[in-house]
Amino acid sequence: MKKILLLLLMILTVSGCGGEEKKETRIGMITQLNATPEQAKKFTVGDAIDFYDNFNSMQMALASEKVQAIQTHGSVARYMTANNSDFVIKELQTVKLVDNFCCAMREDDADLRKSFDTAIDAMKTDGTLNTLIDEYINHPLEIPPSVEISKIDGANTIKVGITGDLPPLDLILADGTPAGFNTAVLAEISKRIGKNIELVQIDSGARAAALTSGQVDVIFWVLVPADNSERPKDFDTPAGVAVTEAYYQDKVNYVTLVELAGAL
Repeated sequence: MKKILLLLLMILTVSGCGGEEKKETRIGMITQLNATPEQAKKFTVGDAIDFYDNFNSMQMALASEKVQAIQTHGSVARYMTANNSDFVIKELQTVKLVDNFCCAMREDDADLRKSFDTAIDAMKTDGTLNTLIDEYINHPLEIPPSVEISKIDGANTIKVGITGDLPPLDLILADGTPAGFNTAVLAEISKRIGKNIELVQIDSGARAAALTSGQVDVIFWVLVPADNSERPKDFDTPAGVAVTEAYYQDKVNYVTLVELAGAL
C-alpha cells in the first residue's frame, strides 16, 4: 500500500495536482556571442532559452507568448513597462546578475582601444558619463532624443556596429537618425579621440562576424559580467576580440506580460 501511495505522489508531483503537465517556461534573451542557449540556461531562470538577434523580435515573441518572459537590463525593462502597460517587471533571478557594457575591437587594434579607454576614463572623471546616464537612462522620454554625431574635417572615420533597436540605450529612428544613450556616448567619444564615427546597424548575433570581417572597426556594445556569479567573463566576447573599459553598468531584469506574471 505504501508503494502505491508513493507512486501516486510521484505522478502528482510531475504532472501537477490537476493531472496536467507543467507548462515549459521559455525565456527570451538577446544572442550572446560566445555562449549557447544551453550554457546560458545555467545562469538564468526558466526551462529553456530562446536567443533572438534583435530586441524587436524578442519583444514580439513575448507579446505573442512564444516566450513567457524576456531577460534584459534594468534600463530597458523600465523603458518597456513605462511605454506599454501590457508589460511588467518581474523579479525572477535569485542570484543578482550585473553586466558591464563595453566597446569591443579586434585584438590587434590596440591603439584604437587605448584611445577609447582614455576617452571613457576622462568622461568618468569629469562627470560626462553621469550626466548622459541621468539624461538618457534615469529620465528617458517616450522616444529617445536624436543624437548629432559631429563631423570632424579631415579626420579618419571608424565604423561602429550598433544594434539600433534597444531603447533607451541605442536606437535608429525611422528616418535613420541615431538616438539614445549609447549613441550619445559615441558622439562624445568621437570628439575626444578626434575621429569621425560612421554607424552601421547590425543584428546582435552578427556582431562578431561584422568585426572580424572588417565590416566594422568597433562593436558598441558587448557585455562583461560585473558580479560574483560563476558566469564566464567571455560569454559575450569571442576569441580575437578585446574589450574597452566599461562605460555603463546595469542589473539584469525580467519582463513578462501582466497576465502571465502570477504564474511565474
